[in-house]
Amino acid sequence: MHGHCKIAESLTSTIIDLPGTYSLYPKRADEWVAYKVLLHQDDDIKPDMVLLVADASNLKRNLLFCSQIIDLKIPVIVVLTMTDLASKQGTQIDISGLERELGVSVVTVNPRKNKGITQLKKVIEHTVALGFPQPRSFINNLAMAEKPIGRRQ
Repeated sequence: MHGHCKIAESLTSTIIDLPGTYSLYPKRADEWVAYKVLLHQDDDIKPDMVLLVADASNLKRNLLFCSQIIDLKIPVIVVLTMTDLASKQGTQIDISGLERELGVSVVTVNPRKNKGITQLKKVIEHTVALGFPQPRSFINNLAMAEKPIGRRQ
């Protein structure tokens, strides 16, 4: 599913909603859709960046997937939802510390209350203005599998 969104006065983006998954090791048919797009195996869809929507109340589950996307050198913005639920569970998230450790922007949003959307748009606009900078690596994937990874560039 896709739609269009006005990010800034001079920036409109096509947003593609991929099926939810927690890793690049697909087990179900819907996870294969995300896998093919993120590994550039879908000729019709070539993402410029990924907005990784992560449940803050279960963040650990999303961090593996986030690191995998970062290792693919796809620009990523982590969008934390459910921060209110995380707080009720006693979970405190150090946003700047998470940004520092991951090397990508992290934005909290509450779509039900329309909070954080303006900040997210500003971070998207900034990422585009910087030319979609590639994040740092967790693992040197190219050294591990040069043929399949090097082929997409």
